[in-house]
This record gives sequence, C-alpha cells and structure tokens, in this order.
Amino acid sequence: MSEPSAPEAPGTLGPAPTGSTWGRRVATVYLAVAALAFALLFYELAAGQRGLGSIAISVLTAPWSAALAMLAQSLGGVLAGMPAGPLPEAGMRVMGFTLTGAAALLNARILYGMAARAERDMRGGG
Repeated sequence: MSEPSAPEAPGTLGPAPTGSTWGRRVATVYLAVAALAFALLFYELAAGQRGLGSIAISVLTAPWSAALAMLAQSLGGVLAGMPAGPLPEAGMRVMGFTLTGAAALLNARILYGMAARAERDMRGGG
C-alpha cells in the first residue's frame, strides 16, 4: 500500500517562477536605477560632498540600508581592536559599497519574485 502524500503547499509559498519576463524586466530596471545611484554616489565621493546619490542609494536598498549602516559601524569597531589597528577610511568605504551592492542584489531578487508571481497570477497559473 502506498502511504498518503503530504499536502502541497499553496502556490504563494513556492519558489518564484523561472523565466518570467515581468520579473526579469523589473529586476533589470531596478538594477539600472541602482547603478545610476551608485555612479552618482561615486561622483559625490570624489567631489567630497553628499547629496542625492547618498539618499537615492539608501532609499533603493531599503529596508537593508539602516541595518547595513549599523553592521558597518560594528565591523569597524571590531576591526579597530585587531593588532593591525583600525580599518582605514578607504577600507570602510569599500566595505560599505560591498554591503550596499549586496543589498541591491537582494532587493532585485525580491522584486523579481514579486513580479514573477504577479505575472503568474495574471495569466491564471496560480
């Protein structure tokens, strides 16, 4: 005799559909806007001023931007206690850009999944 199979999870809890044109388009547009915000941020950094680039990248990486700021400060404090001494300013900036880039990629993946599920639901596949 066969054992009863476990009930399937609802479609909204499953993985995001692959090959979604909506998801790919939304993620691509988001990453393009984030790349422009990063370029503006690099320009502001080179010019020694803060402005729209800092604000734009913080908004685009929400809700992770505040957590990343605290993480960077904590890592800077931990690294300050190491025998080599505190991390130089350039090292902190590289770490900040790396963490922010990772947050942007995470948000792109989340937006991809949301758009892919919306496309699936609109086409009646859910």
